Amino acid sequence: MKLFTVAIAVVLLAGFTLAEDKAPKVVRVVGTSEVKMAPDRAVIELGVEKQNASASLAKQSADVAARKILEDLRTSGIDEKDIQTTFLSLHPQFNYHKGMRISYFVAEQTLTITVRDISKLDTLLESLIKAGGNRIDSIQYEISDLRKYRDQARELAMKAAREKAQALAQALGQDIGKAQYIEEVPESSYQYSGLVANSYLETSRGRSKSTSSTASGENRVSASVQVSFELN
Repeated sequence: MKLFTVAIAVVLLAGFTLAEDKAPKVVRVVGTSEVKMAPDRAVIELGVEKQNASASLAKQSADVAARKILEDLRTSGIDEKDIQTTFLSLHPQFNYHKGMRISYFVAEQTLTITVRDISKLDTLLESLIKAGGNRIDSIQYEISDLRKYRDQARELAMKAAREKAQALAQALGQDIGKAQYIEEVPESSYQYSGLVANSYLETSRGRSKSTSSTASGENRVSASVQVSFELN
């Protein structure tokens, strides 16, 4: 029985050795890349906020301002599909020093507007504030053809991975062969947003029309891949 057990152990050990010998020799690397580009559109979060002791009057006041803003947007050439009401609220404000009595009501509306011509952004913002917008929550700069840049970043990441693997192999006097394993590491694109204060209209008065008060900067799309190449 002992001889039989030893024989099985020798056979298993030999099998493991053969498996290790047959295991492909690879070099594993991570390739990364980043593509920069100028954004070609902006998404504005514009708000209207009105207060009144009467809930209905607060709501009516906000509605009037919202209608003027919508009319101004259409006059400015903004497409209907690029205008969306994303927030609507009517709530009381309490005076806690007087036994939770209601002091006044606040009516709020928020519009999300996509501006596809960034050169008109400053003019549009000033026009919207004159029309009744009294709160600009954010401006986010975006790229319309984002997939093209993602594909470009992915291709550059693969190239970087191959170059890195080749350099590592050559340092050992070897070479690389076919890729045995490829995995893309999820990456998110960087979309920068700028905040414009509610005092935008006052701070922009008196400036030359050719002077912009907003800056779109650059957006970045990155890609990362893990690749295993045969090591020859």
